[in-house]
Amino acid sequence: MLEQILYCHVPVSHLENAIKWYKEILHLEFVWHSEEERQAQLNFPSGQMLFLVESTHQTTATFKVNNQTHPVIAFQCKHIEALANHLKRNAVKVENIMDDGLGNLFLDFYDPDGNKFNVQCDK
Repeated sequence: MLEQILYCHVPVSHLENAIKWYKEILHLEFVWHSEEERQAQLNFPSGQMLFLVESTHQTTATFKVNNQTHPVIAFQCKHIEALANHLKRNAVKVENIMDDGLGNLFLDFYDPDGNKFNVQCDK
């Protein structure tokens, strides 16, 4: 049956600006982009793919439950404090690191288009 998530699509308002942000701020590897399809592929060090898709509609990769915005995509890292500091130094909207009391730390941040992402880190 299914083995893993291969890739995710993230809506962006301006493809070239988004490519630059995801490369410079999140250090993703740029693979290719299509002017005709208005999308780009960036890869994580693990090889998983993230596709940025330009949309003319104001939309984000989030949803709401009880008026709280939830991310559709969550990442994992080993050094959450360093990531939070890096994002803050680069003027990224970052929420406080949360400890679930079970050995996990979580961080939410937003890209320039308002896509909310979550990061999980084992303590």
